[in-house]
Amino acid sequence: MLTTAILLLAAGAPLASAASAAPVATVPAEIDRHYRDYNFVNAFSTRDERTMIAAGLAPSEPRLGRIARAMRRIAERIDDIDPGMVMGGRSASPETAMRADLVRIASWQTGKGGDEAWVTLDVSTLDRGTNVILVGKFDEIAGGESPPSIDAILAATPANGPEIHTTEVHHWLRAGGTWRRAAATLHFLAN
Repeated sequence: MLTTAILLLAAGAPLASAASAAPVATVPAEIDRHYRDYNFVNAFSTRDERTMIAAGLAPSEPRLGRIARAMRRIAERIDDIDPGMVMGGRSASPETAMRADLVRIASWQTGKGGDEAWVTLDVSTLDRGTNVILVGKFDEIAGGESPPSIDAILAATPANGPEIHTTEVHHWLRAGGTWRRAAATLHFLAN
């Protein structure tokens, strides 16, 4: 039984007896910023641009400089499963380079001690056409210093913009007052 619980926690699954539901509004600011950064990166850059940044090439314009900084913040907050397993260290998360989607926090649960949490996300596919439209609206939507909210991003998409297609659960741990996300996530293919 203990082995099963450890495996579930390692995979990022909340245990019903150890977790309590909390309103999305109680999500810590640093975790909210993590997902705002994630959406900012995916909405306002193309997959090719993110791949170039992840490969270490210097951004050629201010928009891409902001994207690169957000990618670094995301990568710094995610704990690798086995950091020594893959050669050739990187400065940006491959998650942000390879994915093309937007996320919305659907729920937030914390463990009894408050230093462990699970975030359930609604994930929307970001098709190439919608992505190009958002990149073109960068100055209008993301011209300020803070990344825009998911609502502001979605308001700028065509009427048939991204549709929710999956659900993910991310596992977070707080150590030394800082929240860090486990790289492993649960992906549910049907909502």
